[in-house]
This record gives sequence, structure tokens and C-alpha cells, in this order.
Amino acid sequence: MIEEKSQEAQLKAFMEEEENKKASSRIIETPSVPLPWQKSDDRISMGNQIGWQKLPLQDLPTRGLFYPESAEVLIRAATSAEIRHWSTLQENDPSALDDMLNYVLERCCTYKTPTGISSWKDIKEVDRFYILLAIREYTFINGENNLQVSVSESNKINVTKDMIDYINFDEKIMQYYNPEKRCFSIVLRTGKTFDVSIPSVGVTNFLKNYINRKQARQEAIDTDFITFASFVIMDWKGLSDASYEKIVIDSNNWSIEQISAMTHIKDLFAGAINPIIKYTDEGGAERTVPLNFLGGIKSILLISNPFG
Repeated sequence: MIEEKSQEAQLKAFMEEEENKKASSRIIETPSVPLPWQKSDDRISMGNQIGWQKLPLQDLPTRGLFYPESAEVLIRAATSAEIRHWSTLQENDPSALDDMLNYVLERCCTYKTPTGISSWKDIKEVDRFYILLAIREYTFINGENNLQVSVSESNKINVTKDMIDYINFDEKIMQYYNPEKRCFSIVLRTGKTFDVSIPSVGVTNFLKNYINRKQARQEAIDTDFITFASFVIMDWKGLSDASYEKIVIDSNNWSIEQISAMTHIKDLFAGAINPIIKYTDEGGAERTVPLNFLGGIKSILLISNPFG
């Protein structure tokens, strides 16, 4: 009897050891980050909790230039429930598409600054689509969902997040970059300075909802300022209809020089943001094609050919 119990104990210990090995193999190595309730030196790996993976800031379209230097962006794979919701996307509705992109970003992306856990709304708008594609690649880690575009009538290629050129930070824009403030600082001929930044998801989301609210109530909107708003409002936190409308009123005091400078900056951004796909053809030449996935935007998180 004693021998049987000893064998059972050995078998149990062996099974537990094997299970621990399997669990360890599923853990994704990620940097240790503190949870909201932890001290900065009391760290555990987020990868050991729910499979978070860190995205290098320098890989983002903005190259991390508009985030604090020690900020972190982490992503996880989308769940079946999240993909099921994604499958209801109405691509011909820009507002619904925007909401769906934010839905995935809110659930599958964590943004952290040195001062603590921040919000997905702090992500810059131009980085959002890159992060979505990173989430897609992490979700289909075995390559079971190829995202494709047509490069000719008979040829198509697989696309990864790093093949897409989102924004061109050329010298015309970068001459205004302020590395201390992590934004653009504009100096007018009069000597006055003001700061502008690349729009964040939180600010553009507020503006969209603000416009919808005003239109639903059939109230007037200052459409002139709307074109500048996302560049001059640096933070979405604390934004309300009242605080926004105060900013609008204050903008009436802008000088002709500031209005001219803002128009110039806005036009530079419009020319710089032009997402295209870059690839190398069979002859070794670099080519570009428009960002137009086969199967539409839905194909990002849905398997294009699930029937084999």
C-alpha cells in the first residue's frame, strides 16, 4: 500500500511538472510593467497575466516622437468575442468604422507613461491603424489569415504592418519639432509662439461626438475652427462642450499670422499623411500600391478563406 501511494505521488508530481512546462511555454516574454495598484518597483510581467506584448515606439508611424520618452504601448491578441463584434462592421459608414477601430484599440491596446497607466485615447490618430495591424498579426500568429492587396490584374501580395508607409516626416515639418515638449513649436514673425501636435484619438473622438450632438440638436457649429481643433487641442482629458466652446471663442483672437501659420501646418500634415503599401517586385524594384485590402477592412480580423 505504501509503495502504491509512493507511485501515485511520483506520478502526480510528474504530471504537475509537465503541466508547468506547458504553461511556461505559453507565456510570452514581455517587459515587466507595474499594475495600477502597484509601486513602481513592485513589478510583474504582463505577459504572465494575459499575453501582452510591447510595441517599440520607434516602429510606430510617428516614431514615438509625440509620446513621453519612457512611454510604452502594449497589445494583446483579439478574442473570439471581439472578432465576432468586428464581423458586424459596416465599412461604408465612416463613423461606424471609426467606432470599431476604437473598440479594438480600447480592448487590445494599453498605453502607459512614466506617471502611470494612461488611456488608449492618448494614442496618436496616425498610429492607430498600425497598432490595429499589429494586433491582427499577434492574433493570427501562425499566419492563418493573409492580408492581401492586388498589385496587378493577375497578381496579389501578402501585406504586413511594416510594409505600409503612413506619414512622411520631411524637413518641412520637422523644422518645427520641439524634442523637449514632444510636439511642434511654431514661432511667428511677431515673436509669439504656440504649440501644435499630431491629433490624438481622444481629441478626434471628442470632436466627432461633439459634431454629432450639435447636429442632432440642430445647433450651429464653428466649422472654420473644427479644421484646426485637433492640432491645437493637445489633450482630450477635461474636454467638454463648454471647455471646447471656450477654446473656439478664444481662437477669434488669433492674429492673421497665427491663422496663416496654422493653415500652413494643416496643409503640411494633409500632404504628409498618405498611407500606401510599399513592396519589391520580382525584378527587385520598389513599388507602391494604394491601401486597399482584398476583402475590405473587415479582412483585417476575419479569415479571408475559411473554407480551406
